Amino acid sequence: GDEWLFEGPGTYIPRVQVNVVETVVATVIKPNQALRVRARKECKDRQGADRVTGEEWLIKQVGAYLPGVFEEVVDVVNAYVLTEKVALHMQATRTFTDCGGVVRRTGEEWLITFKQSDTHIPEVYE
Repeated sequence: GDEWLFEGPGTYIPRVQVNVVETVVATVIKPNQALRVRARKECKDRQGADRVTGEEWLIKQVGAYLPGVFEEVVDVVNAYVLTEKVALHMQATRTFTDCGGVVRRTGEEWLITFKQSDTHIPEVYE
């Protein structure tokens, strides 16, 4: 049957034909954190982008995030703090475009240093 999400605040009184599957709670995203989300079915995310089944993406906006009816929260990703002596050695697990607009091929490796950013949240395919 159909699935939908009733977003509060409000009181929901289900009809006899309706079965409440689960109660979803919003996840709070703090500074230097991101939320890793996966599509359970083909859907549109909160930003209006089309997503296919099994696709994962990051939500980096600080604040509360309530996943859609066909989205599931996989993990909360914390940022790595970079210094002059600490850098990140990254490897692409799939071909993707990073936050700097650079296309990274599967298996490609690169460094992220303090000169590029003081913190880094790894993308889904890094």
